[in-house]
Amino acid sequence: MRVRIAIGGDIIFGKGVSRIAQAHGLGYFFEPIAPLLREADWTVLNMEGCISTRGTPLPKEYTFRAPPELAAHLRLAGVSMVSLGNNHSMDYGAPALLDTMDYLQRAGIWWAGAGANRAAAAQPVSVDFGGLRVAFVCFTAVVPRGFPAGMRTPGVATLDTVLPVLQKARANADALIVIPHWGDEGSTRPSAKQQRIARQLADAGATLIVGHHPHVVQGYAQVGKTHVFYSVGNFIHTPRSRLAQQAVLLQATLDRSGVCEIQPIPLWLEGGRPIARHSLHPAVRENGVHKKVRKARTR
Repeated sequence: MRVRIAIGGDIIFGKGVSRIAQAHGLGYFFEPIAPLLREADWTVLNMEGCISTRGTPLPKEYTFRAPPELAAHLRLAGVSMVSLGNNHSMDYGAPALLDTMDYLQRAGIWWAGAGANRAAAAQPVSVDFGGLRVAFVCFTAVVPRGFPAGMRTPGVATLDTVLPVLQKARANADALIVIPHWGDEGSTRPSAKQQRIARQLADAGATLIVGHHPHVVQGYAQVGKTHVFYSVGNFIHTPRSRLAQQAVLLQATLDRSGVCEIQPIPLWLEGGRPIARHSLHPAVRENGVHKKVRKARTR
């Protein structure tokens, strides 16, 4: 039995995306990409911000908040799950984070990486695909003050909170997919910190690691038997640089032996929305994505 997983990058409801949504509606962002999302057995994106009308923006340079209707549009487009383990989920405080989880639940979308308390934030999402069990764990390594979940307070999961659950999650699943929010913004190369964390996750049993936060595409590597795609870039956003308009929808095919195929689908962000392309920008190709992923597919 084989299962296809699709993992994309950051949904950033900034001013540019908000203006486009007001002019064209929320469905506009998903029209070109929805068929690809629906092809997968399970699709995961990063919800970079909250889904709410409540809360007060924290004193940060950027704060992101999406309207409640977004949750239903995500599900309609074929999104199965989102990561809330990032540095913007708590931008409007705990009430807005709790709203986010409520709206996602109503829409039938799973989430990981944040919760009503520390244990809930670190809890994996485990999916049984007719006998092939896959566990998903999300967290952020970019941690603003006040964001981590407490023993009794809402917040996000961090590396320290998810490390203790990884081995158990792997023991109860055929594959473990870890989705970290990490790295340096604008860098097409993984940092030394990312590589250290990747080793920790690999040692804990991760089958596949797919990251985001740099807002650009970073490359592929193998750490032991673990496949690592350091950053898939943005998904819905209006970035200023052409490099940040390049992104990837990563399609990974799994069977009981692990990852049997990895295919990065190049995306181009136009008008805030992702559109599939035939090739990546040369600056993105330099990081070895195509060559090394093809090697992984033939193992």
